[in-house]
Amino acid sequence: MFRHYVNDMITYTGGAESSGFGSDMISNKISIEKPTLAFSGEERYLTKLWVSRKADELYDPSQDGFELSADNIDQHTIHDKMKTVLKMLVFREQQVLVQFWSPRVVGKHRLLTTIDQPFGLGLVNEELYSYRRDSEHKFYDVHKDHGTEDLSPPARVFRLGLPEWTSNITNYVPKDFPQKECAIRCNLNGYLALPVFNLTTGSRVGVIELLTSSKHPSYAYEVQQFQRALKTQNLTCDGPVSDVINEGRRNELEKIFSVLRIVCDYYRLSLAQTWAVSSLSTIASHEQVLRMSCNSFDSRCLGKVCMSTCGLPYYVKDLALWPFLEACMERHLDKFCGLVGRALLSLGSCYCEDVTKLSEEEYPLVHFARMHGLTGSFAIHLHSVETNDDYVLEFFLPSHMKDIKHVLNLVQLLKHYFEVASQFELGDKSFIEVVGPPMDLCVNIEPDTMDTFSDVQDIARTDFVDVPDECSSTSVSTASTEGGETSKPLEQGRKYKRASKNMVYVKATYGENSKGFWFSIPSGLWKLKNKVAKRFKLKRQMIRLKYWDEDNDLILFSSNDDLEFAKIASGNNNRINLICEGVRHRVD
Repeated sequence: MFRHYVNDMITYTGGAESSGFGSDMISNKISIEKPTLAFSGEERYLTKLWVSRKADELYDPSQDGFELSADNIDQHTIHDKMKTVLKMLVFREQQVLVQFWSPRVVGKHRLLTTIDQPFGLGLVNEELYSYRRDSEHKFYDVHKDHGTEDLSPPARVFRLGLPEWTSNITNYVPKDFPQKECAIRCNLNGYLALPVFNLTTGSRVGVIELLTSSKHPSYAYEVQQFQRALKTQNLTCDGPVSDVINEGRRNELEKIFSVLRIVCDYYRLSLAQTWAVSSLSTIASHEQVLRMSCNSFDSRCLGKVCMSTCGLPYYVKDLALWPFLEACMERHLDKFCGLVGRALLSLGSCYCEDVTKLSEEEYPLVHFARMHGLTGSFAIHLHSVETNDDYVLEFFLPSHMKDIKHVLNLVQLLKHYFEVASQFELGDKSFIEVVGPPMDLCVNIEPDTMDTFSDVQDIARTDFVDVPDECSSTSVSTASTEGGETSKPLEQGRKYKRASKNMVYVKATYGENSKGFWFSIPSGLWKLKNKVAKRFKLKRQMIRLKYWDEDNDLILFSSNDDLEFAKIASGNNNRINLICEGVRHRVD
């Protein structure tokens, strides 16, 4: 049995007085409990923790200057819960340290400490325990009135209630991670700290901290481990959310699910899912800078605005597609690229007859689509009037729906059900961007549908599909010409142009807000004003549109000819930059 006695001088960090901590600190007798028998299944090959235990009963905290407040007394219960949590965890490597930080009231201070709190070691060695001993010497004042100077990751996590992580501790500067040098000496690289909440009351009870020798690019697996184990003890690492918000969002998502189910059953679609911009809900240290990031805990998402399907409605008719659905849940997409990103950026829709012919840059999930035989994909923007949230609905179409008429009919069905719901606005239905080979549009489209979707023909007959400036300039791996030939892949990083002059990408700015969408030049100025007004929720009669000419003067759009002049002035035949201004009196 491995035993260690803590007899060293306790050093207080955080700016408050020692308040009873120092040379008079009594020694804590701590022993390490050997893991129980290996779990069954795949977990038998993973690492369980040696978990700390006290050789004697818990000591009286009042002897060390702690007040016997309800807050401190409750820590006895939390101690036992966290010890149980540690015993349930399994990890991908052996060189891991997990420890719990808990707040205690000392005089007028609320100090975050790991002394006398449960911890676990993947291996019982001097490196891991050396870092543990160093942690026991640290105390951080997390009282709400105390400043934020000289804080460590556990203190930030407790104060903000947000997780913090990095794939490599060298990404921290010493002031943001006071134990950085100690971690490096102890061969520890990866880092993760999660806030722990009481699942019933929502109160913050502490921070659970993980350090590993590996530089994992993603900590999603470890986070799932903690979530599963904490839940068994009525604890969670997800922050509490208002019941009112939950109820409103729940009703909204149930309505979306209902429409997905109806559409999939009607058209015999194998899978439909919902995407939304992932909230910035974690703190990541990257290139020695602390920055907000999404909740993927994946290094690939750092510095990006991501879209995710996690927690959003989906409908699966073919259970063989579950692995694909799970891959989508695990993988975040860059907001500005791909079919889903295009639909969100344009507030419209995007269609590809065969996503398996696209590159990974254009469709990041192409490998999984090929594995599961998914080809046709249609994505359309959906806006919630009630919560002001934006979604993108993605439908995977079977082989019998390769005709454009089926896509148009699907849009009409979506329009019907979401207009009935009234709290939603479906994306721009007058235009569908087609990515990939040109489609055969020689079909008998119903007269009432032909006018609504006349713009489809313009983009479907283009040679190449270009990406707006907000996207990284990468090439589509397959692009077809009107003769049906497939061009060679274009060099990555090189922009490619649209052959047709009818379609342009419009970037409209109103005040501090900007919106982007595709527009057919022959539609004229009147329709352009309608589109701009709709996106900024303004009345068409109460706006003016202007563009900058070659002399950098703002020119008022007064006729359809100005659309061509604006293209020339932008220096890009596929783009128009315009300014939207509100006016007091009607302008038409």
